[in-house]
Amino acid sequence: MSGCYFIFSFCVMKSLDAQGATSAIATMNAINVIIVNPFFSLFFFGAPIVCAALLGLAVKEGVGSSLDTKLTTAGALVLLIGELLLTGVVHIPKNNALSVYKPGQASDAAVWADYYTSWTAWNHVRGLASMVTVACLSYALQERAARLAVLKPSSMH
Repeated sequence: MSGCYFIFSFCVMKSLDAQGATSAIATMNAINVIIVNPFFSLFFFGAPIVCAALLGLAVKEGVGSSLDTKLTTAGALVLLIGELLLTGVVHIPKNNALSVYKPGQASDAAVWADYYTSWTAWNHVRGLASMVTVACLSYALQERAARLAVLKPSSMH
């Protein structure tokens, strides 16, 4: 999801902000409706499901038993907290509030500026969490392979 967060933070949101507030609000509301689809959901919720499973396996194996289980635990927790929980606590409520806002009901510019500034800043956090997760899980995989190779040497000579 790192790429999706990056594109939103540094392209989509900046493009919306360059429009007038009324247009930006309408476009963001349309995006928030369209993005809720099976294909996006598969990837968005698939990663947390995989991370929850990895976390369960790490707990079963013993979180502190090896560097790879520590890294797996860290990566899974970063994704579950820094992406999934953050989305539920910050982004979805902000999106829902924007969806019920009627242009002209207050200052469109102020509503958009508040939404844009906060939503984008927290989206940077989601992007960073996604990158940290990839780094932790990649390193965990490398460490696990090395650990298992030592425990079970190859039969090839």
